[in-house]
Amino acid sequence: MDGVMYYAINSPALSHNAFDDETIVIHFATGNYFSLREMAERIWQRLENQPLTVSAIVDASEDAPPEAASEVEDFLKQLVKNDLVCELQDHASPESVASLGAWRTPAMEVFDDMKNMLLGDVIHDTDKEGWPQMAQDDQAAPGPR
Repeated sequence: MDGVMYYAINSPALSHNAFDDETIVIHFATGNYFSLREMAERIWQRLENQPLTVSAIVDASEDAPPEAASEVEDFLKQLVKNDLVCELQDHASPESVASLGAWRTPAMEVFDDMKNMLLGDVIHDTDKEGWPQMAQDDQAAPGPR
């Protein structure tokens, strides 16, 4: 791919909410959830407003070291790998980004401990009395029966 790569939140596939000091992102299809703090959370907040490039993120960071671009690119690639953001080539979007504050290497934590609960289909996975129950295997719950 030639040209500038933009990154945008993959909105239809997930839900996200900001709390006191972190943003939690839940991916519906995988049942994984993600914790974004500090720089990762600030980048996510900017992505909520518009697709961004690596250089726009680095330029909005104070005292970014020479390795900042590669660290931002690695972080964005993790988001892409987990289907939280998508890549857009040559997107027509303004490059002005509100300050991200002092540079910190962006990172996220991935959790899968609630996968079965998040993927459970409480409408279709019921026992004989109609009470919800979890699917018996580790895969996504089946569709309507």
